[in-house]
This record gives sequence, structure tokens and C-alpha cells, in this order.
Amino acid sequence: MMNRMERNKGRNPTRIWSCGLYLRLSREDGDKYESDSISSQKELLLDFVDRNSDLKIYDTYIDDGWSGTNFNRPRFKDLEEDLRAKRIDCIIVKDLSRFGRNSIEIGNYLTVLFPYLKTRFICVNDNVDSYLDPDSLDNLSTKFKNLMNDEFCRDISIKVKSTLTLKRECGEFIGSFASYGYKKDPNDCHKIVIDEEAAVIVRRIKDMFLGGESIRGIVRVLNAEGIPSPAVYKKMKHPKYRPAGVTEGTTWTQRTVRRILVNRMYVGDMVQNVMNTISYRVQKCRAVDKENYIIVENTHEPIYTREEFAQIADLLSRDTRESPTTKKLNVLSGFIKCGDCKRGMIRRTMENGWKVYNYYFCSTYKNRGKNLCTKHTIQADKVEHAVLEFIKLNIKLAIEVEPILELINQSPIRKNTSKKLQTIADTQQQDLEKFYKLREDLYPDYKAGLIDKQEYENFRQRYEKKISDLEEKIKGLKLKIEEIDKGVSPENNFIKAFKNTHNVNELTRELVCALIENVYVYEDDRIEIVVRYKDEYDTIMEYVSNNHALFAKRKDVVKGTVNQAIGVAV
Repeated sequence: MMNRMERNKGRNPTRIWSCGLYLRLSREDGDKYESDSISSQKELLLDFVDRNSDLKIYDTYIDDGWSGTNFNRPRFKDLEEDLRAKRIDCIIVKDLSRFGRNSIEIGNYLTVLFPYLKTRFICVNDNVDSYLDPDSLDNLSTKFKNLMNDEFCRDISIKVKSTLTLKRECGEFIGSFASYGYKKDPNDCHKIVIDEEAAVIVRRIKDMFLGGESIRGIVRVLNAEGIPSPAVYKKMKHPKYRPAGVTEGTTWTQRTVRRILVNRMYVGDMVQNVMNTISYRVQKCRAVDKENYIIVENTHEPIYTREEFAQIADLLSRDTRESPTTKKLNVLSGFIKCGDCKRGMIRRTMENGWKVYNYYFCSTYKNRGKNLCTKHTIQADKVEHAVLEFIKLNIKLAIEVEPILELINQSPIRKNTSKKLQTIADTQQQDLEKFYKLREDLYPDYKAGLIDKQEYENFRQRYEKKISDLEEKIKGLKLKIEEIDKGVSPENNFIKAFKNTHNVNELTRELVCALIENVYVYEDDRIEIVVRYKDEYDTIMEYVSNNHALFAKRKDVVKGTVNQAIGVAV
């Protein structure tokens, strides 16, 4: 084999190399921190240069806190730029792991780029010197160390991901920054608390949207008032914030507002694993499928109620467009639909001489073909008046039905009924236990020869039938008892929603969003109005009807109001 002296024959002993010292450290180095610290690396490299008279330092490049899995590091980029500009022609590192931990990328630098640029590469501790010992770049020892450095990163990546997944599943917050409106708890970085300064804006966005404002309108208001966008606010609170990629601009956008409206974090649920990195080598983020999100409920104080969040989702699902003239949503936009095809209706304005008419007609008829649906034309003021009267009648119903519910709930007759039903349920439970015992004793009797196989099967089927029937009856009785004991509370959502709406004289977008589910228009000018909280409404009516014997006269008053409310039509 050629010795070192033979390999160095023909080399220029007087050549001076312009060197770049490269130092790197990241959290992945773990307990090696002290030995691989920036200061120790620098001391080692300076000592090496001092002992070699042909080496002259041009600059020192330090990436502190950067992973070695990719080469998108700020100072490494500076080093590469100086290398291509011929300002340096020699790179010195402590060992291969300081240069990087990606075997593929390192191979490209060592075997392609450096030879092409005639760059000398020195790893002090690994005895690699591409000028004095060219074979050291491509020998088995160097390849093995390169692969082991890569494997070290892969192993660390797997362990870190496993730990982070466990923390997410336990509801611990592991992000660098909390969602706009929250901040990390000063006493526990794995918890978040409300940031009141930003939460005020989040609540305002929610209230404006539930009040009937469009997302575009909300954006206009926020930008007009000069309120900092979430990206700007984050930079204000965290001056050292270093975005990993493209971020939002300095102004509010529809995308930003929509993301705030649909963020489940605001109802108190921890939503994580929304984005992940492609691999330990490719540090780029990609979106995760929703079914793979990690969600833990009730981990922090909410900003929205769950009812508000559900209402937001409902409003976002509706087809709404701003009026081009007023830049506002029309009062029934997204709520008024064709009674036959169930698609949205279009609002148009028509001028007839000096008079202006606003009317609705079916979008299917307009956009999909006249053979698929009919026009269903109706004047806007006509349907809006009907909706307003419907709301007024339901307000009256909510006010009048509340004292009746209270009287029914406190009735001694209901309490006696509950006791009687409980007695019946207890008796049937005793019968059920008896048939359980009879069924249990069947098989021993069959094995003892007291009954034959046919008798065993007949008895077993008979007992199974009795047991099934009794279980069903007891279940029904328990539900009935629970219903009687519980009654219908004045806190019923229908009552709360309508009773708290006072002095209604004008139909507004906010009123429609809060109280109406849908308005259907039929070809014969018939209007069907579906109230929000319909299930709660039906529960009240059924409860009053089932207890009509207790307060027949008061119930008639309510019934008259009910008949008026559900009979509103044009």
C-alpha cells in the first residue's frame, strides 16, 4: 500500500489554503452537548489550524440550534456561497456529524460538489483530509460513520415522535405558539390559557358572524380599524419568532377569519397533529388528514360555547353572498330555499317605473334548467313579513308556556304517577329475576335427566321470550319515570332563545341567524318556516299535551298560540 509520503508526492507544500471553520450544534445531540459544544469545537479547530502552517482562516461559520438532517442552515448557506465565490477553498469541521447527519446529502457534497470546486475537506477527529489523503473520503470507515450518523438521527426522530404523540394523546400542548387568543401557561408550558388581548378580537369575530355579518365584511372592519392580524400580533409578542415558511401578510384575510371561526381549540378542546414533517430528512410540513387529528376534549378554558360553534358551522355551510350595492348579506341569505328542490333562492331587484320590487326565485330554475324546477317567485317583503310574524308568535309562546311548565313540574299528581310507575317497575324487576333463575336451572335439570332435550328447548325459548319482554317493559318504565321526574325545564333552548328576544318590530339578519333554521317557499305562495331548536319545541308541545288533564284551561291558551305560530303562511 502507498504510504502517506508517497501519496503526497507532487503536492505543492507551499500552497496556502483559505479556510472556513464550520461548527454546528442541535438539541438532537443530547448528552453529548458538553463535548460537542460550540466552544469546544472552536477550540479544537483553532488548535488544528495553529499546528498547520498551510491553513489560513477566512471566516468561522456557526449554526447553533440547527439540525444536521438537512443543509438549509443560515451559516452553512453563507459558507457554500463563499465556497462558490472562491473566497474559501477549504472546509474544516470537528467530525462528520458536525457537518451533517444526512448520508445522501453528505455523499453528494463529498463526492460531487467538493471535487468539482476543488475544495479541500478536513474532519479533524475522523482523520479525513481530501487533499493529503483522498481515499479517506471514500473508505469504509468514513461511509460507516456517515451511515451511523444518519441512523442516529432516524432513531432520535422515531423516539421524539413517539413521545410527542403520547403527550398529545394526554392533552398536553406541545406547540411552539398557542392559537391566536391563547398563550402558554407561564407555570406550565404544556397548558394554554386565554390571552385576553387577542381573545377580545376572537369573541368579536364570533359575535359579528353570528350577528349576520359576512366574513368579507368582518375583514373590512378589522382592517379599517387597524387591528393587527394574528401573524403581526405573534411577531409583536415574540420578536424572535422565526417563521418556517410562507406566513400570512400584515392584513386580515377571509382565510384568516374563517380559520378562527372553525378552530375547535376555541371550545376548549386540544386539537393537535394537524401538520407533520415529511421525514427526519425533509423538514417540510404537510397537512394531516382530519381523521388522524389528535383531539382531547375540555383541556382548557373555552372562548366559544359548543352551541355557538355548532351555529357557526351551520352558517358556514349555507350559500351566502353579499349584496353588490350594500356590501351586506341580505336578511334571509342562505336561509330561504325552494320548497320543492330544497336549493337556495336568488334575490333580485326589479324597477317598474318609479317603484322598486325585491323578489326571490328558485336557483335551480335559473341555473340548472326550467325542466328541473319551477320559478317559485315571491316578493321579498311578503316572505320577510311572514318570518317576522312567525318570530313574534313564538316569542309569545315561549313567554306563555314557561309558567305552565313550572306548574306541571310541581304537580303532586305527577309525583304520585312517578311513584306508581316505580312500584310497577319494581314488581316487574322481581319477575325478571325469577325468570333469570328458572333459565339458569334448566340446564342442570336437563343434565340430570329430569327433562328431555325437547322440553329443555321449549322451556328455554319460553323463558327467553319472557325475559326479553320484561326487560323491554322495565326500560320503557324507567324512561317514563325519568321523563316525569325531569319534566321540561324553563332552561329549554327554545324558551331561552325566544323569551330573551324583546321588542321585535323589524326583521334583522341577527334575528334570523339566532332563531330560524330554514324558510321554504312553495309554488302556491305557501311558506313553511322551520324554527331553530325544533326538537326542544316538539318536546314542549308533547309534554304539555301529555299533561293536558292537569291544566286544561291554561293549556288551551298555549294551544291557541301554538296553532297560530305553526300556521303562519301566505
